[in-house]
Amino acid sequence: MKKSNVSSLSKLVKKFSQEDVILQMEKEYRSVASVNIPLEKIDDNSYVNKVTFSKKTVNLLGKSIKEKGFFNPLVVRRKGDRYELILGRKRYFGAKNIDLAEVPAIIREVDDEEVLLMLLADVRDEREGNIIEMALIYAALSEKFNYSQATLGKLSHQSRSQVTNIVRLLSLPEKVVKEVMLGELSYGHARALLRLDQFEIEEAVKTIHHNKLSVRETEALVKRYRYEDEDYEKEVSLITKSNARDVKIKPASVSFEFDTVEEKDKFIKDYLGK
Repeated sequence: MKKSNVSSLSKLVKKFSQEDVILQMEKEYRSVASVNIPLEKIDDNSYVNKVTFSKKTVNLLGKSIKEKGFFNPLVVRRKGDRYELILGRKRYFGAKNIDLAEVPAIIREVDDEEVLLMLLADVRDEREGNIIEMALIYAALSEKFNYSQATLGKLSHQSRSQVTNIVRLLSLPEKVVKEVMLGELSYGHARALLRLDQFEIEEAVKTIHHNKLSVRETEALVKRYRYEDEDYEKEVSLITKSNARDVKIKPASVSFEFDTVEEKDKFIKDYLGK
């Protein structure tokens, strides 16, 4: 890497590794006159446009904008005769939800690298992003600008292993990734699932939702899938042969529901020896 590039990277890391860097930027933006831009001329950010929000979130933001207006303008950059969104995605979708014609925006002339760093700082400070958004940003900085895991960790105040685990979330099935971005599965649940293959993940997710498993309980479930529990196969055999209408499994308990008392009594007699 050329010395000038190293120097440039060092300056960017120093700037964007600071706490509340986006908050400071927004304070600066308040002294700059925003411009009203037709909403139809603003495109979502190309790096994180896979990240969606729940209808509830978008509806609430739209309602808030309708009642109170914009507390902070969007931050965009020019892309030909259009604009690309940098900061303010929730506000952007909230405005679209109420069919707003124009939105206030600050226009910044920044390159792709700085756009990604702005997005990362925004997500890191838990302002408008989520863990899947962070994973996409990490991946883009690594693939497009050769950022090391150590540098990404410094920028996001995380360890190398945390950076690795977050990026690995993108390898989960698309349906599971969507559940994580919508908050239907937590990061802890998703991280535990990374040890399983795709079929096992799909089955485990059903169990997590059906039994409302905690992260710790999910980790125990994953160990069972990986045959790290010597009694796992015996339990699977017992559950399969039970003919129960419903089985709820937790690491410390298993409950069976039968259609009739007779079926329950037969199960107890045949398999529990009572």
